[in-house]
Amino acid sequence: MVGAVRACLAALLGLMLGANVMAQNAGSGPVLDTLFAKLQSATDPVAIQTLEAAIWEQWTMVPDLKQRELMLSGIVEMQQQQLKASVETFGRLIEMAPELSEAWNKRATVHWLLGNFPASLADICETVKREPRHFGAYSGLGMIRAEMGENARAVAAFELARKWNPHIVGIDSEIARLKAMGGDTPADPLGCGQRIAGR
Repeated sequence: MVGAVRACLAALLGLMLGANVMAQNAGSGPVLDTLFAKLQSATDPVAIQTLEAAIWEQWTMVPDLKQRELMLSGIVEMQQQQLKASVETFGRLIEMAPELSEAWNKRATVHWLLGNFPASLADICETVKREPRHFGAYSGLGMIRAEMGENARAVAAFELARKWNPHIVGIDSEIARLKAMGGDTPADPLGCGQRIAGR
């Protein structure tokens, strides 16, 4: 078990669940671009936390009323540990709006909470295809790959998480630990059918 990274993921999950899903305007590229630029250079812990929360909020914003209701319902079900219902809710949202990266990421998180690593991995890969800066998805991917003993792929995922959010607690030491364990880097470093996703 990767203790430090699991704790970090728990913190990321908390930020994700706390995001304001009732926002009326979709998170746009320019807004996210600005937030990510500020996150790269931020040094104050409060500012970092605020920027991370704002990025999660942008990812979670859904302009369509029905989609917003499904997003909110799925998050509430997740918070209340109604995990199977949450999977179904996010599944309906994905059917309705397959381009919505955060719908895939939310369902990936629920699959992870249920211990269904293959389903979580598949949804994470769909997430990063749509949002190649998703440090939360890369962190989850790295943790799952590490638990599966796929050290090189775990390193690739954690490095992408760190690239987009250099403030993730414990990630530097985890990358160093996994690199020390060795292993050849596969042609598809994330295991998502993408050679250079997010790089």
